[in-house]
Amino acid sequence: MPSLRVWRRKLFKTAARLAPGLGLRLWLLRHCGYTIGHHVYIGEDLIICEELEDFTEKLVIGDRVAIAPRVTLVTASDPNWSRLAAIFPPVRGRIVIRQDAWLGVGVSVMPNVTIGDGAVVGAGSVVTQDVPPWTVVAGVPARVVRTLSDKRS
Repeated sequence: MPSLRVWRRKLFKTAARLAPGLGLRLWLLRHCGYTIGHHVYIGEDLIICEELEDFTEKLVIGDRVAIAPRVTLVTASDPNWSRLAAIFPPVRGRIVIRQDAWLGVGVSVMPNVTIGDGAVVGAGSVVTQDVPPWTVVAGVPARVVRTLSDKRS
C-alpha cells in the first residue's frame, strides 16, 4: 500500500493542475518536493509523469521560468504490464529547466533533458534532447530553429 507521503504527493499534484491561482499552484508543487525557483510562472494543467515513490530530485525549475498551460514533464515512462516490457526497459530521468526559459503551450519534455538558460520551446513541441542556452526550438522532435543573443546585459 502506498505511503502517506505518496498519497500526499498525488493529492497535491492533482490540486496544482487545477489551482485557480499561481501562488497556490506553486505552493502545492513545492510541497510535492519539486525544486522551483523565484518569479516562476506555471500555467494551469501542468502534468508531471513520474514514479510517485521516487523522492529524489527529478524536477528542477530555475528562476524566472515561464511554463504555459498544458505542458507535460515526463521523468518516468514504461510499458507497465505489457509484454513490451521485455523489449523496452523503463526510462527514468531528471528534467532541469534553467533560468529564464520559456515553454509554450502543450510542450512535452521527456526524461533526462536539460533546457538551457533563456531557451524558448515552441508550442506543441516534444523535447527529447538537451536544449542549448539562448536558442529557440520547435517541432516533433524539437530542433533548433534560431539562436538568441543573451539579453541579460
